[in-house]
Amino acid sequence: MDTQVARERLLELRRELQETIEGVTSRMEAGVTADLPTGGHDFGDEGAHEQQAAEQDAFVEAARTRLAGVEDALRRIEDGTYGLSVVSGKPIPEERLEARPDALTLADEEL
Repeated sequence: MDTQVARERLLELRRELQETIEGVTSRMEAGVTADLPTGGHDFGDEGAHEQQAAEQDAFVEAARTRLAGVEDALRRIEDGTYGLSVVSGKPIPEERLEARPDALTLADEEL
């Protein structure tokens, strides 16, 4: 993949991830209970709220992890190692980079 195209895709992905993280975090800080019906309170409501909060926390953590990978891919573009597996040093196939521009490895490699 052309590094300029990769850079543009990665910058767009970074922007999207940052917006997502900020939006979900803002809603969490505002209190997700605002979305729950008012009135009687029971343990079911409380459990639903806790489940929703846990899911949002996990979602934000996954987005932050992906964002770190995008930042790493941008650094690899700068140092000339983008598109090479961090495990074997072999070129990552074009199709893999098209699907996941922040890929670190070949599909069959593990970190």
